[in-house]
Amino acid sequence: MKSEILKAAVSRPPQEMQRPEGFVDAAVLLPVWEGKLLFTVRSAHLPHHAAQISFPGGRFDDGESAEGAALREAWEEVGLNPAHVEILGHLNPTLSPFGYRVFPLLGRITQEPRLQPNPEEVDALLWVPIEELLAAPAYAEERIPPPTNRFPRGLGGEFSELDGTLRRRVWHYPWRGYDIWGVTGNIVHDFLERLRSVRL
Repeated sequence: MKSEILKAAVSRPPQEMQRPEGFVDAAVLLPVWEGKLLFTVRSAHLPHHAAQISFPGGRFDDGESAEGAALREAWEEVGLNPAHVEILGHLNPTLSPFGYRVFPLLGRITQEPRLQPNPEEVDALLWVPIEELLAAPAYAEERIPPPTNRFPRGLGGEFSELDGTLRRRVWHYPWRGYDIWGVTGNIVHDFLERLRSVRL
């Protein structure tokens, strides 16, 4: 997939999202290499999202930018050299039920990656062709966040309220026996919708 198309997909500024009280900032990187997106299968013993599919990423260190956090975490999790990543732009921020405001960044890998996953955090790497995600039988479900969630009321977007109950639209992208869903699925949905809009 040409860099021009990827850049066009993130040329529209991301939506603004205030950080809810009690939330902390995190960033994830959507690394692209030869038309494929890099995902990780998280280690089964991690406290949050164990064994789920995600993008490399994590919380900001003090004074860190979204770009800095995304590149640092990708280096720590999968051994992706920050010098070999061109940040193309931002996608829409989203919220995690575990109290994170997440900033997704699209990055193009500029030379053949030689990755070394951190076994403490990553069980496997998945290189998923973007064209296969565009063709995947994606679907959305309305989920009621658990009682422990920290989502405030009146968020809009993927959030809605019915009879006083908070609901969230969560996207699923089935791919070769895997289910890419949750925060990651919603980020993928934003990315693919942006791609479709510039490829029309």
